[in-house]
Amino acid sequence: MALSPGRTAPDFMAATNMGLIRFPAWGHGCWRIVLTHPADYSTHSLRAGIRWAGTCPQPVFLLGLSPVRASRLADVPPRPVAIARPDMPHLPVIDDDTGRIAGLWRGIAVDVGPRDPALEEHAAFLIDPGNIIRSTLLHPPVTGQDFGAIIRVARGFGIGCAPLRHVPRAA
Repeated sequence: MALSPGRTAPDFMAATNMGLIRFPAWGHGCWRIVLTHPADYSTHSLRAGIRWAGTCPQPVFLLGLSPVRASRLADVPPRPVAIARPDMPHLPVIDDDTGRIAGLWRGIAVDVGPRDPALEEHAAFLIDPGNIIRSTLLHPPVTGQDFGAIIRVARGFGIGCAPLRHVPRAA
C-alpha cells in the first residue's frame, strides 16, 4: 500500500552511511523529509536542500532511501557546526540491499498500459514531529529534480520559518 498524507510513517531500523537509525526515534520531535530517490536531484539542488535543512530555526532531518552515487555524495558539503545536528555532516542514505525499507516507502505505481510494466513514481515525504505524513511530492523517475519544490511545500507548513512569537496586544 502506498503511503499518503494522514498516515503514520513506517517504523524500521536500518544502517545508513551515517550509522544505524531507528525510525521514528531518529529525528523524533522534528520535521523529517524522506527522499525515495535522492539521486534524482541535481547535485546543486540537493546541496541547497541540505543547506536549507541545516539552517532552519527548528531542526529538519533529511533521509535518502536509495543509493546516491559516491561521487555525488562526496560533493555534498559538511553542515556547519552551529546547526542542530553537527554529527550528521552529509545526507544519510539507507543501505537497503534487500529493498525491504524502500518497499515501505514506495510511491504510487502508475499503470502505463498493457504493454509496459507499471511505472513507480519517486517521492519526497514530509513527516511532522508526531510522525504523521503531512505531504507527498511525486515525480517521475528522471534526474534533475529541484529541491526547491520541497522547500516551498515545507514552508507552507511553517517548516524553515522562524517560530511565531506571541505579541501582546496594547491595552
